[in-house]
Parts: sequence; C-alpha cells; structure tokens
Amino acid sequence: MKLLADFILITGFAITSVILFMLAISKKRKTPQNILMLFLSITLIIIITVATSLHELRNVFIFFNLLEDGARFILGPLLFIYIKSIFKKDKNLIKNHLLHFLPFIIYFGVITLPIGISRILGKTLFDYLELLHGTAYVAIIKDLYWLLYIFLSGRLFLMFKTKMKSNYSSFKKANFDWINKFLISCLLVVLFDLVVVLYRIFFIKEISWDVGLISLCFLILLTIYLGYHGLKQSTIYLPKFLLDNEEASKKDKHQNIKFSLSREELEELKSNLDDILIYEKPYLQQELTLSGLAELIGTTDKKLSSLLNHHLNVSFYDFINQYRVEEVKEKLKLEEYEKYSLLGLAYTCGFNSKSSFYRAFKKETGISPTAYKKENSIE
Repeated sequence: MKLLADFILITGFAITSVILFMLAISKKRKTPQNILMLFLSITLIIIITVATSLHELRNVFIFFNLLEDGARFILGPLLFIYIKSIFKKDKNLIKNHLLHFLPFIIYFGVITLPIGISRILGKTLFDYLELLHGTAYVAIIKDLYWLLYIFLSGRLFLMFKTKMKSNYSSFKKANFDWINKFLISCLLVVLFDLVVVLYRIFFIKEISWDVGLISLCFLILLTIYLGYHGLKQSTIYLPKFLLDNEEASKKDKHQNIKFSLSREELEELKSNLDDILIYEKPYLQQELTLSGLAELIGTTDKKLSSLLNHHLNVSFYDFINQYRVEEVKEKLKLEEYEKYSLLGLAYTCGFNSKSSFYRAFKKETGISPTAYKKENSIE
C-alpha cells in the first residue's frame, strides 16, 4: 500500500508541477491563470504534507501541515473566484472577495496554529484542541464548506452561461463543458468523503482500506483536469452593464436592464436593425457580438440589449440564430449549394459547431436539419 501511495504522490506532484510551470511561463497569463496557479500550489502543499506524514518526516510535516490543514477553506472560494474571473474583467477580483477566506483565517488562528505550536512544544496548549483536532466533526465542517462553494460556483456558472446568450451569437459548447464536468466531479468526490466520515461517526469504526488516499487520488486527478483545461481556457468577458444588471436584479427584479426608450426610438432602432440584417447580413460572421451589431446600426449595446430582451423577448444568441437558420433554409433551395454538406452549409451561415447548428435548427423548425433537407430536396 505504501508503494502505491508513493506512486500516486510522486506522479501527482510531477504532473501538477509541470502544469504549474507552464502556467508560470505563459505569456498570456491573466487573472484566471494566476488563480489557477494558487489552486495548483495548494494541491502541491497537500501532496507534500501527505508524503511527509507517510514517511514520518516530523519537522517537515509540522511546517507543511500549517499550510495544508485548512486547505478546503481556501480551495472552495478559489474555485468560485476562478469561474468568475473567466467571465468578469476585474484586476482586484481576489481583493474584492477576501471575505470568502475569513473561515480559513479563523480556522488557522483557532485550530491550525495552536496545534502546530503544540506539536513543536510537545504539549497541548489548550484543552479544546483535544476535542476538535482530528475529529470527524471537523472533517464534516470542511466537507460542507466545500459543498457550499461547489453549489455557489455551479449557480454562478449557469448565470454566466445565460448572460452569454445576451452578448454572443455563438460559442463553442466544448469551451464550457469541462467546467460543468469538473463541478459535478468535485461534488461526487466531496459526497464520497462525507459519506465515509458519517459512516465513521454512526458506526464508530475505521474502514479497512485507506479512504484518505482515495480522496487524495481524486483530488490530484481533478486538479490535473482543471490545470489542463485552465491552460487552454480563454477569458470570455461579458459587458459590465450585463453583470451590473445581475446585481441589480437581486434588489429589484423589475428594475434591472429595462432601458428607457420612447416609442419613436424603438421603431427607429427596430427599423435600422432589420435593414442591417437584411442587406448586410452580419449574422454570417461566426464571432458576431452584441456590441459589434450595435456599432453597425449606430446605437449602444445597452439599447440593443433592451430592445431584444425586453421588447422582442428574445436573447441575442437566439435572435441571431433565427436569421442563420433562415439563411440555411434559403440556401438549401439553391442548386449552387446542393453539393454542400449540412455542416458545411451551417458554417457558411454563421454557425461554428454542429451541436449549436442542430439545436438552433430544431428549435426553429421542429425537425432536424437532415429531415428538413429530405423533405425539401431539390428535384
């Protein structure tokens, strides 16, 4: 078992170190990568702490345990801030979220540091340390804190995905699937650890196999998965007014981004929008954004967003894809596009992935592109 543990620890340390090094030398490093580096560094500290405990390196263990003991009170908030950093441009993001790390500071001051000093002195400083340290109840608190931030991170991610449809006409689903999978995996790992701890409490006995090693193995795998995708993940910044409106909606759901427009302004804006879409067909651009279209029709992204979301009751993403679907349907009628595959045709009409094309087409027509083509094939 010890050989297996060493293999897992060495492999995890090596791969995590390589990813950390690649992030450190990256020329495109931004806030998300800096947060990710901090996440990976904490994982390395956890690996070193477990290794020093396994090989009974007492003095080294005492030092690294000071950094590792409350790690779960840091990793949860870091995950939450990391997801926010992908979508929100804010140089002071960590500084503005320092309160999230308050439980770690309290835990460090009340439990971790006194226990570290007690180990050095060879005697317990305070009686309460005997009751708290190493008990299953402390482990439950740590797991529940992790679960809280997995929930908050998941809710934040879903909110950003919804907001993206108000600003982008297309985005590759694969760019974000990994975040969803990572959060679900984190949830399963924490629930596994929680079940084991509860088993120990209610049945008052140890499990024959090393549960801690299994949990650590899962954490290493999750960290590698996060680091691998974090290296490639680009930032998808959303307009400030959309993010501000999300905050405003928490205070007043009826006073968020309903921008004040007169009837005349609405008619003129709608007319200009129709003209641009009919004659210039900007929806054929795969990377068309709300601000890009607003610039074409001579208005602001805030006014255009208000027109679409509050007067036409449609997101920017769905609105543009309606035109793209209609363009596909029109080209299917033309002989010059007869030799095009459906996917090739979709790309010429502004779609950038098969999944988004099929999903949008079926939403608008009620049938798949393949079925539609068969029903409307050129004789």
